[in-house]
Amino acid sequence: MTFKQKLIIAFGLISVAIIGRLVPHLWNMTPIAGVAILAGARLGWKWGIVIPVLGMFASDIFIGFYSFPIMLSVYFSFALAGVAGYLVRKSGKVGTVLGGSALSAVLFFIVTNGAVWAFGAMYPHNFNGLLLSYIAGLPFFQNQILGDLFFTSALFAVWEMGSVLARRMKNNELGIMPGERI
Repeated sequence: MTFKQKLIIAFGLISVAIIGRLVPHLWNMTPIAGVAILAGARLGWKWGIVIPVLGMFASDIFIGFYSFPIMLSVYFSFALAGVAGYLVRKSGKVGTVLGGSALSAVLFFIVTNGAVWAFGAMYPHNFNGLLLSYIAGLPFFQNQILGDLFFTSALFAVWEMGSVLARRMKNNELGIMPGERI
């Protein structure tokens, strides 16, 4: 894949990430992690980090910024999702990709709820406060894992369908004559 093709795909994935955060949705049910995992798996680990971070930053311009340390933990967690995508890149198994998606949701839950406890004022800064932070995050985690599995599945399915279509077009298996309009 050429650099230009990667840029076009990156722009599309960033657009999906931004739109997914701006349209009404359940808490934590956005395509960001799925975008990160697909980018990491199909474009490389650097793209898997940069694409979700840019999507988050661009959408945060419209949604609003918040506590910098907590925001950093969210961005970091989505960068980890891109790395998870890179780690599952060679597997052709749906279960491995979805396992990477579930793992990234668990890491997001652990990192971000820990950051809310550590850098916020909502919970006492002791072990009980940390537990309260994780307990309060459980409804969000449910949405996160369901959303991540859904969006990861959907994005990989679109990627695979596009790959099949591109191969068929390249091999002229669609029955289209040169110069013929589709």
